[in-house]
Amino acid sequence: MDENCLSYGIEISESDWDKTPASVKQLVEKMGQHIKQSEKRLAELEAKQQELLEKINCTSKNSSSPPSSDPLHAEKHQEKKKSGKKRGGQPGHKGHSRFLYDVSECESVLDHHPQLCNCCGERLLGEDSNPYRHQIVEIPPISPIIVEHRLHQLMCQECGTLTRATLPQDVYPSGYGVRVVALVTVLSGLYRHSQRMVQSAMQDIFGISMS
Repeated sequence: MDENCLSYGIEISESDWDKTPASVKQLVEKMGQHIKQSEKRLAELEAKQQELLEKINCTSKNSSSPPSSDPLHAEKHQEKKKSGKKRGGQPGHKGHSRFLYDVSECESVLDHHPQLCNCCGERLLGEDSNPYRHQIVEIPPISPIIVEHRLHQLMCQECGTLTRATLPQDVYPSGYGVRVVALVTVLSGLYRHSQRMVQSAMQDIFGISMS
């Protein structure tokens, strides 16, 4: 059976394939090869087009390029008027400190006590009722969860017809789960990343290869 038929969702039984004339088989195989080459060429052209668009839209605002390299159509930087105020927080400005999680959300709490006095070197004793709190937030190691579905094909003992099992309704035919699809949608839609950048992020962060 020709593999190109299966890749397009068309299943030809072995008996039907054996009955197919050799010239038709050859034509189907050549057409399949031509389609594969065309799809590969199209993917290359789309990737090249995306790369050129990113270069065209690259300015000093969205990259590390200097303003002198901006294209003529790029929006010019507007000079900010000096307010006469000093740099930094202004008088009366409410300060902002780093957000701290509740102790119940911490995986562990480690207490660190000074051993010696900074002034005379005497050994220190006691407990601080209000120690300075410093939290480290970390992302757990990420590895993809891979589930393989095997679709068996069995022959009917009465008529000899081959029937293959189908994927459950909750399984995406694309080969990616709900969370992967949702994340790709957010990266490409909400954050407007290019297809190439999304592919790179999924591979670098999650170890998921996407075509």
